[in-house]
Amino acid sequence: MKSRKVRQSDARISELLKRMSGLSEATNKTLRLTLQGSPIGGTERQRATLRCLGLGKRGSRSLVADTPQARGRIRAVAHLIEVEEAN
Repeated sequence: MKSRKVRQSDARISELLKRMSGLSEATNKTLRLTLQGSPIGGTERQRATLRCLGLGKRGSRSLVADTPQARGRIRAVAHLIEVEEAN
């Protein structure tokens, strides 16, 4: 059984995480990403961005929520991926 202070702290943390993630209940758009090019010749930063988007090997696919943060990551590696609307 959690104390009142712990429950309040948990509620504040979950609210903060929801605000930081940029997701709201109204936003349910998703993007389907497909890795078309090889990350071998890219920089370490581009490879890290691809890992963050959930893409590893060439041809791998991932579903990503349509947020400004994800759009920025997609723009950084746009020459390597193909983007489609999933909904």
